[in-house]
Amino acid sequence: MGLVSIRREGDKMTRQEERIRARRRQRRRQARMVRRVVFGVCLFIILILCIYGHHNHKRVLSLQSEIDRLEQQLKKSKSDSNDLKKQLDELQKELEQKQQELDKKEAALYDDPNKPNVYMTFDDGPSSNTDTILDTLAANNIRATFFCIAQKGEANEKRYQRIVNEGHTIGMHSYTHEYGTVYASLESFEQDVTQISDYIFQMTGVRPKYYRFPGGSSNTVSKVPMKECIRYLNQSGLTYFDWNAQNDDATGKSYTASQLVEHAMKNVKMAGDNVVLLMHDEQTKTATAEALPTLIKRLKNAGYDILPITDKTPLVQHVSKDSVS
Repeated sequence: MGLVSIRREGDKMTRQEERIRARRRQRRRQARMVRRVVFGVCLFIILILCIYGHHNHKRVLSLQSEIDRLEQQLKKSKSDSNDLKKQLDELQKELEQKQQELDKKEAALYDDPNKPNVYMTFDDGPSSNTDTILDTLAANNIRATFFCIAQKGEANEKRYQRIVNEGHTIGMHSYTHEYGTVYASLESFEQDVTQISDYIFQMTGVRPKYYRFPGGSSNTVSKVPMKECIRYLNQSGLTYFDWNAQNDDATGKSYTASQLVEHAMKNVKMAGDNVVLLMHDEQTKTATAEALPTLIKRLKNAGYDILPITDKTPLVQHVSKDSVS
């Protein structure tokens, strides 16, 4: 019995040792598997980082190339800008030179100190009579001044443009020519001047700088003291012209063309050597347009130069701008 017991005990210990060795082998296999998994994961992470790094490197190179391109473009733009500025400066100098030459030619053509001057002015247009007036002026190589109001319609838009394109001076004569509106208040007057200035600029591309008051600077219908209106024009850099002669086409009487010529010549001779002649370019002033060819001929025969208003024109003002502080 003792020997059998000993053998059984020995077999039991042997089985226990085998189980222990088996568990050890299993743990070693698990450990190897864990190491392999960890190694694989690390290898995968390294691979991902390498791919990402390569992509970022390519992106950095691409961005650097784009930056270099933009820097070159900026340098070229600066160079082009400098070249453009130089060209503009040269064109400006050429323009000033041509303008000086033109001024000299105009002075030689128009400004004869030995002759009296007549500045023909036409108020209230454009109208259907404008075309006839412009045709007559062109046929006689004469330039005049048109103090315009806001006349609408495609035909009138073309007339504004024709006035400017044919070398005449375009001025302002209010937007509406309605005394009650224009002179209702100083604010109304200022608004009206802005409106007609913008309207003429819209029609012609020319910003007008000459103004004629509806009724003149000495009118008595304005609800605003005229000196306040004059002060506004002075502060705005605008020059206003009244008149010292007229053809009487706005007296309310119906004169024939020949009568208008006689009235104009009589008033011109009484006005002196610098005459601003008031006439009207309204729809109803057909006789004024018809009288113009004869009037031009009579003025030339009498020794007058017929000129447009410019910055050199002596001021004719019923109320002097210098009387307003």
